[in-house]
Amino acid sequence: MGSEDRFKQSIVRTLAKRAASQCSNPGCGAVTCGPADMPSGAINIGEAAHIYGANPGSARYDPGMESVDRGAITNAIWLCGNCHKMIDDDPDKYPAGLLFEWHREHEKEIAERVGKTAADVRRRYEKRHLEGLGRLSYLAERLVLEKGDYWEYLLTAEVLRSEVAPIVRRWDALKRGLYVGKFVRISKEDSFSWVSDRAYEMGQIVNAFSGLTNYEFSRSWGAAGVPGNDVEIVGVCRLFGEVCRSTLEWEESVRFARVDSCFEEVRGLFVGVAGTLIENAVRIPDFLLEVISKKPDSGHYELVLNVKLPDGWATKSERL
Repeated sequence: MGSEDRFKQSIVRTLAKRAASQCSNPGCGAVTCGPADMPSGAINIGEAAHIYGANPGSARYDPGMESVDRGAITNAIWLCGNCHKMIDDDPDKYPAGLLFEWHREHEKEIAERVGKTAADVRRRYEKRHLEGLGRLSYLAERLVLEKGDYWEYLLTAEVLRSEVAPIVRRWDALKRGLYVGKFVRISKEDSFSWVSDRAYEMGQIVNAFSGLTNYEFSRSWGAAGVPGNDVEIVGVCRLFGEVCRSTLEWEESVRFARVDSCFEEVRGLFVGVAGTLIENAVRIPDFLLEVISKKPDSGHYELVLNVKLPDGWATKSERL
């Protein structure tokens, strides 16, 4: 387990306090700290457990997560030693989603004990706020509600990953020929217009990618020293997901089209162009998590995304 995958002692202490030193398993609720035999001592049987496993082979390990996510408090739940072993010995019975629910309900219960009226108000606000954001992953919901260090960028990476992952899987399947769409035959008279329209559409797609990555993400994060806006962040990520879906649909429209033989070569030049955009999209959440893993205080970070055209594109296009 890397050092970044472990929970820092500051996170362990905070997690225990937020759980009131009680096991978060609703079927247990054991008190995890108390007096030792010596008057000056205390014992602790509580543990900070990973929801998504910290290393390959561990319970609920997600290879798509970065170390900074695995070692964050958003991936932690406070449990007694017995319950910790129980959930890790049977990860199918205790999946990550269930543990997120345990954590959420336990902290709400503790908050109600500390200050019932304030907790009720807070709970209603959180419920309505999350409903307004639509369906999010458990990890994204925790980031929205807790807003810890670098939350704007962690939230962006998590929502982007959720939005783009199914599109990437389908693009991979398309490349491997694992599914077929309805083929459309384009007449000779319409072939030139079809080629022109596909080129125009790709230009619009590239412009949308550029606007979102160069301006909209940074706008949603807020100016330096100013908190970001979670509604804006989720909205921009979903727009980005829509553009990725449109990109895949564009690729399908090219691959499943039959044009006149005079235009077949230029149609062939289009094949795969959209895929390079989708593959570049995956780099954005990885880049954000890589930067955050260094815990920067300031600085300028740049990710260059290039759309790679097929070999010989320029020469063949001029000839056609």
